[in-house]
Parts: sequence; C-alpha cells; structure tokens
Amino acid sequence: MTATLSELLEQQLQCLQELSTLQDDERAALEQRDAPALEQLTVRKTELLQQLELNDKAVAEHPQRGVVATHPDLQKKRAEIQQALEHVQQQNEVNGQLVRLTLGRIQNLRQTLQAMHSDGNVTYNEKGRTRAGGSGKGIKA
Repeated sequence: MTATLSELLEQQLQCLQELSTLQDDERAALEQRDAPALEQLTVRKTELLQQLELNDKAVAEHPQRGVVATHPDLQKKRAEIQQALEHVQQQNEVNGQLVRLTLGRIQNLRQTLQAMHSDGNVTYNEKGRTRAGGSGKGIKA
C-alpha cells in the first residue's frame, strides 16, 4: 500500500523534529566531551538521515506529488518541514563550529605538550605546526 502525500510529509516532519532533538543532545555531548554518547547519536542521526532521504524519494515519486503546491493543508505541512529543515541546518552549523573550536584547542594543547617535552627543541613542519625534535640531522664539524 502506498502512503498518502500527507502521511509522507508528516513522516518527514517527525524525522526532522527528532533530528533537531538529537542535534541538541549532540551539542550537550560535545560540550561535555562525551565520546560514547556522540557515537550513539551519530548512529541514530545516520538512520534518520537515511529515512529522510527515503521519504523524500517517495514524495518525489508519488503519483500525486503535484498536489502539494495547490492543496492548503499540504502547503502548510511543507512550510513546517522547510522551517524544521532550516532549524536543523542552523543547529548543525553551531555544532560544527563547536567541533572546530574543540579541535583547535586540542591542537594548541598538543603543541604545548610537545614544547614542554622537547626541552625547547621545537621546530615547525611544512604546514606551520610545531613538532618536537631537531630540524635536521645536525651538523658535524
């Protein structure tokens, strides 16, 4: 049995709402540096994204897909979906910025630890990052 357009759009909205909740949970896990929770959230997010893709394909292939543009209830549902999608995209951007900040902090900590460990014998690689050790084989004169 083929789902109605209304049912498919409702499924899309529910997936996006659940994805939004997961994005909030992901932000909290990132802030708390809870790697196991992040791993579980990533698995569930992947499942939801796959479901969204399948639902989107089902809507695109539905024989009555053109009705969405003219039916008032379906137009309203489509607008809700668009708003939910934009919200999830904004959340994703915020979480991405948080990940980039965390990675930057880790890199700075790594450089500090290398400098402390190498007793001042720090050089730079081709990307401008510090590394411990001499700059070459040394000169023997």
